[in-house]
Amino acid sequence: MLRVSNARRTAFLVVTAAAHVALTIWVRRDAHGRGADPSPWDTLTLLTGVAGAVAYGRQRRSPDRK
Repeated sequence: MLRVSNARRTAFLVVTAAAHVALTIWVRRDAHGRGADPSPWDTLTLLTGVAGAVAYGRQRRSPDRK
């Protein structure tokens, strides 16, 4: 069994949480600047991180959206 020290685990969790928050802030600012409701994207990005930001980016570039 792989043993990971508590300090490394804590550092990983802190970095991951910071990345999720940073991505959420970027998505919120961008959606708000485009006049879109950022709430669903906030939730998705905060919970899933990169996957939510990628989904937002794909929706953002969609030609059928104005």
